[in-house]
Amino acid sequence: MIGGHSTYPRVLAIDPTTRGFAYTVFEGPDLLIEWGLSQVRQDKKNPKCMARIRDLVARYDPEVIVLEDYDGAGSHRKPRVRALIRSIEALALSCGIHHRAFSRRDVRGVFPALRRPTKHSIAAELARRYPELSPRLPDERKCYESEDERMNLFDATSLAVTYFERLPKRTESVLVEAA
Repeated sequence: MIGGHSTYPRVLAIDPTTRGFAYTVFEGPDLLIEWGLSQVRQDKKNPKCMARIRDLVARYDPEVIVLEDYDGAGSHRKPRVRALIRSIEALALSCGIHHRAFSRRDVRGVFPALRRPTKHSIAAELARRYPELSPRLPDERKCYESEDERMNLFDATSLAVTYFERLPKRTESVLVEAA
């Protein structure tokens, strides 16, 4: 961790896409330190994605990698993306990094203030919480449109937020003892 001051683990959340992956790096639920989309358009997408993910792991030294639970409710991942997620999990294990996976249902569950949490309403809420992401918020898609690839950035962010929401709540006394 930068300076070792955070009481939260550094989290790298990764959301694989058909063209590569989106990622976010957090140091606690309120501190988004990096985000981006990495596109790989040639053959051998998974090995090229893994090389870039290894670079991210080396650069940010995360304590936790958060992914989508592709077997969870609401996941419709293709075999190539499922294999990429398994490879990321194997990388985490080989590096001694904890990893967690959450289903789309888990993600929707941490946004109870939204009446009917959709991908777009969750993304809009995340753009409100993290204003640095707001310029990347796509318009709500029409039923005949493909999903905008920028939405994957918000999917990665929602996975990280779900991780932090699922952590045991820290009390004032725990934070004081840690200082």
